[in-house]
Amino acid sequence: MKLSLHFLLFFILLSCAQVQRKRVSDKVSILQGVTQETSVEFSILIPKEAKYRVFLQTPEGEPLEPESIRTIARDHSDFALLKLLFVKEPEKSYNLFVFEGEKLLDQRLVGQGQKVANRLNLVVASCMDDSLEGAFGIWDEVKKKNPEYLLLIGDNVYADKNGKSGGAPTSPERIWERYVDVRLSLPLYFQERLIPTHALWDDHDYGQNDSGAFFQHKLASKDIFDAFWAQDLSEENWFKSYGVGGLLTLGDFNLYFLDGRSFRAPEKTGLHLGLEQESWLMEKLKEENNPSLLIKGDQFFGGYHEFESFEGDHPENFQRFVQGLRALKSPFLFVSGDRHMSEIMQFPRALFARPSFEITSSPIHAKMFPGSEDKNPWRVVANKDRYNFTYIENEARDNHWFLEVEDIDEKGNVVYRRELAVYIQDLQDNLNEGRKRRSGRRRYLRRSRRR
Repeated sequence: MKLSLHFLLFFILLSCAQVQRKRVSDKVSILQGVTQETSVEFSILIPKEAKYRVFLQTPEGEPLEPESIRTIARDHSDFALLKLLFVKEPEKSYNLFVFEGEKLLDQRLVGQGQKVANRLNLVVASCMDDSLEGAFGIWDEVKKKNPEYLLLIGDNVYADKNGKSGGAPTSPERIWERYVDVRLSLPLYFQERLIPTHALWDDHDYGQNDSGAFFQHKLASKDIFDAFWAQDLSEENWFKSYGVGGLLTLGDFNLYFLDGRSFRAPEKTGLHLGLEQESWLMEKLKEENNPSLLIKGDQFFGGYHEFESFEGDHPENFQRFVQGLRALKSPFLFVSGDRHMSEIMQFPRALFARPSFEITSSPIHAKMFPGSEDKNPWRVVANKDRYNFTYIENEARDNHWFLEVEDIDEKGNVVYRRELAVYIQDLQDNLNEGRKRRSGRRRYLRRSRRR
């Protein structure tokens, strides 16, 4: 009898281990990441034992082999990540092919990325709960906007959630498996035309709700983040900083991705971004006069509500942060997520001695709180009751940085639209000087293939 129970337990465990994951497509899960004039990076989820050949096809029909190949796997998982970097020619269109032996598994159109240096079209999204598959149609609306870049700025994976059953014990193994779940379920990874994508984390993809510097799996979580996203091989105009943050330069625009989790102190008198990351940002902004987006998982200005934000969690550090920005001449605005609502804030000109805004985009598909009330003194407009993402058209022209901001719901309706303008003194001189400095610092790609 005891032996039979052992066998029964064995078969139960075996059957649980072999449960088929829910997949949105039979295609290969492919992510296009950092995309620059002469390079493009990909992250492809593959069965661990699979032998795939991946190449780009040039407009002339010639195969282009990867400059760098890396495979990342875990003993506990049946899936691995194939990381690839290609060196390409500017302004050319490419197709991506995936073969297993002689069998064609998948074919995609590669997104071109930014086309004009002083214009940049972005989609910003956060908070994507993979258990809400009924809302996945919103990814079709993202595709229709055809952004040059997609920014996924936090809670892209609910690593501390077990499907529809709620919270689950956190471990590196669970974080990895939840990343796999999302890569197999979100339509983003199976669209015919790939979208250049850059990611940042917040607490749920970090691994634990409301966690910070003392999260026990922070280093393992960063390794997993780097494995699944496609932004760790590129060396052209993507400069890594602290945690998962860094600076992505796209034409005349700077995108500063700030890691708001790895260095966040638990006490209100502590630091939010950490001393080194904050100092790095201020020093970079001193030497760059180009339009800059300061991007973080949760809000910067959030003292008006009880949820997490820089202002609410670390008010003293936030005041020093604002004072530091006020002393700079760089034109900037804030971009954030996490709030399960979207809004635009505009701050008094006296705060930074120029027009200044915060654009919050959340959720693309996650829990919402319609009818909730809060008193935000800076709010211009908000969306609290519809899944959504934010589409931003940036243009640097005539000594101004113009932005047209649209909040788009799951049916493609424009919930709100606003035109914003940030004044930039001597814009063209600043942009030309910024380009000279960047070209002098650029780290050129190594030509030797890395495996």
